[in-house]
Amino acid sequence: MDYEGDDAYRDVLASWPDRNPEERAWLSEMARVNPDDPTGPDDEDVCRLYAASRVTSVLMLRFQDGRADGSDYRGPTVTVDGFRRFHEALGFHVPDAVPFHPFFHEIVGVEQSASAQQPIGVEREAWPALMLGAMMYCRAGCFVMGGERHVVKEVAERSTLYWAYRRKNRRAEDASLGWGSNSQWRTQFRRDYRTRMGFRFNVDREESLNDTSGAIEGVDVTTWVELVRHRCLIRTIPDALDLDPHYYSYDETA
Repeated sequence: MDYEGDDAYRDVLASWPDRNPEERAWLSEMARVNPDDPTGPDDEDVCRLYAASRVTSVLMLRFQDGRADGSDYRGPTVTVDGFRRFHEALGFHVPDAVPFHPFFHEIVGVEQSASAQQPIGVEREAWPALMLGAMMYCRAGCFVMGGERHVVKEVAERSTLYWAYRRKNRRAEDASLGWGSNSQWRTQFRRDYRTRMGFRFNVDREESLNDTSGAIEGVDVTTWVELVRHRCLIRTIPDALDLDPHYYSYDETA
């Protein structure tokens, strides 16, 4: 954040992976984690993943507009290509292009279709998705088009984005907020996985929405599922605004 030059990738990021081989080795271990293995990773690893994600969140500011974080700081001067190359050198990979799915895509902006029935489609990406093995590390920021049955512009663009520390285009909230400068680093990274069967969201939480029906705290379970899948609301805002989806997991078959 102290960097003031015109190419953060060239001056700071390009050489960092080679100067820190132990971090690349650790990330390689994390890439081999099986989400069904009850023995790992341990709490320390999940907290380290969160710390790494905070670095990525600062680099991503360059690809966002607005002042939702209360700051005019736009992040280091890095291009999308530099952002990608830095993470690939650390062991992350950009998944192949796929149709819109909340596992892969974070909604940044919405063009409302004239047809209410039109499914959500990706128009363009602001930054790429990054995966570590089968785990989603950073979803692609995307501008989409869709009908109101599937996505509502005013909701999808402005609702709180959970499991995110900082965004310039919308309010963000994760479990680190409200803690002191040391305690926040004990925050666990949310782990989502692509498997042969489909997708697993927030695997470290034992309270599964798959086993629940009706309502939770007066809010329909379908809304909680929407929150866990998209990390924000995309269609309607319930009357109960004090939502905390961090405790829930959800498995989706392909």
